[in-house]
Amino acid sequence: MSNVLSHAVTDTIHLGRKAEKEDFHIALSGTADYISHMGMVAMTVKSNNQAMHICYHFFVNTLSDEEKARLQEAAHMLDSAVEVHLIDDNVFKTIVLSDGIAAFFYRLVAPNMVAGETDRLLYLDSDMMCHGSLEPLRTLNLDEYYAAVVSDRWEEHQKQKLHTQRYFNSGMMLFNVRKWIENDCFDDIVHRAEINASDKSKPLSKHDQDILNQMLDGKCLFIEKKYNYLYNLDRQSLFKKQPVNEDYHRQVIIHFAGHAKPWHSWVQVWPVVQEYAAIQKKSPWKEVPLVPPKGHKNLHQAARTARMQGKYGEMISLYLKYLGSKA
Repeated sequence: MSNVLSHAVTDTIHLGRKAEKEDFHIALSGTADYISHMGMVAMTVKSNNQAMHICYHFFVNTLSDEEKARLQEAAHMLDSAVEVHLIDDNVFKTIVLSDGIAAFFYRLVAPNMVAGETDRLLYLDSDMMCHGSLEPLRTLNLDEYYAAVVSDRWEEHQKQKLHTQRYFNSGMMLFNVRKWIENDCFDDIVHRAEINASDKSKPLSKHDQDILNQMLDGKCLFIEKKYNYLYNLDRQSLFKKQPVNEDYHRQVIIHFAGHAKPWHSWVQVWPVVQEYAAIQKKSPWKEVPLVPPKGHKNLHQAARTARMQGKYGEMISLYLKYLGSKA
């Protein structure tokens, strides 16, 4: 077992009821400022899977007393076991890119952490919303596969670039924990990531996701896209065609994979976001404020949204801020 894995988790805090044998295990990960978003994924899962017994695993680098209290309240509302695994970012220093973001690798610790508790683990990104039953994933036959996944939006381009048979979006992965452990997948990822991080010429553009696709090529079960539906809240430029989203009511797991997220202030008119907001208002994170546009990408998105809504005064103000942010 790699030195990274053996030192990654410094402590585990148990909240709510005890984990039970029949629990379906779900992992969520992110930095401390993403705990509210991770919590909201869990709340949306509950709203569509009332009878399912679930144990949630939160992988985070720090946990404040305030967020611990919220997670404790959430555990009660969810009637679930909640295990918070505290991560030491320093152990990932040899595998991160120049941005220094270790959080991309938190989720890859998860299968090893639940070994002995379950042979199946569902990982979900924190910019997701559950909108249907997860029962098919709880019972899916994974015997011959390392994971069940959904193809990425740009699969054709990516698989040609990486020379793989298929290419998946790693925001949702249903892990076969037994195969993951038996084949030392985490050690393999660390080895590949160290090579990529040290290569200053052409590092993989999607680092962890590209590594997963290379490592698991031909070893994954590809399932319907409704289990990781990439829903776009972004607005395109004036001369580009707006992306067409399929009806979100038909999706099971909605993935807000663009720049705009459901906690951003300028996307609150979207019906799918209004459903998300309605669940948040009944959650421990109901007092968490919306995030205003910050940085040139979000300012640009907010300006485009204002234009689409005919709010031209707001649009001009946002475009001016956007131009100022690029100066």
